[in-house]
Amino acid sequence: MRGLRHPAIPLAGGLFRRTIGRVPPPVRLYLVRHCDVENPRRVLYGYLPGFGLSAKGVSQAHAIGRYLSGRPIRTIRTSPLERARQTAAIIAGHLDAPEVVPDPDLVEARFSRYLQGVGYAQVPWRRPLWWVHMASPGLLRRDETVREMAARVERALFLLLDAEPGSEGVGVSHGDPIQAFWIRSLGRPAWALHRLQCAKGGLLALDYDRRRLVDIKYLPPATLDAAAAPSPASDVSHA
Repeated sequence: MRGLRHPAIPLAGGLFRRTIGRVPPPVRLYLVRHCDVENPRRVLYGYLPGFGLSAKGVSQAHAIGRYLSGRPIRTIRTSPLERARQTAAIIAGHLDAPEVVPDPDLVEARFSRYLQGVGYAQVPWRRPLWWVHMASPGLLRRDETVREMAARVERALFLLLDAEPGSEGVGVSHGDPIQAFWIRSLGRPAWALHRLQCAKGGLLALDYDRRRLVDIKYLPPATLDAAAAPSPASDVSHA
């Protein structure tokens, strides 16, 4: 590793030149949950087409974009599903022309295929295996374990870390994969998957020392919206 050279320093026994290695600063990544979805029938949409962002979701995505504006973000990796791609595109519009890359590792949880198309209130009796999933995620053949979901999210994040040294990156995904990554990083048990919530339009700010995750901070939509809002002009008429 290249180091900073310091002038000769007198020490006992003669003059020595001391090399101090540069310690790279942590790199920040952002793991975003897609924003609010237009869903008047209130069904679980899973992998179904035709579920884009609502007006609220568009506003949330612009708030995230404004919050990230000015950051050295070169790449956005996104789930291929419509709501995530739309979120990524709006965020990208506030940045300095980042590359937007579809990434199947960031796609919705596999178990969503079993639930999709069913109204929220009908799930417990029309999709009874939901009870098994809630008690023990990954036990069913059509389900994924928390470890599997967390691993695929981490693969996408490592690609962002490797894309351009020193730059930041954004991943856009879905609730269960993000929460799986989150609880695995915190060392929480699998049953905590649905108890630690990243809201639609929220994000995790992740600080990495090389490939080691050193800090996680959750920013909910309200915080992002407030942080991104322009400051009101000061009234100096009575100054």
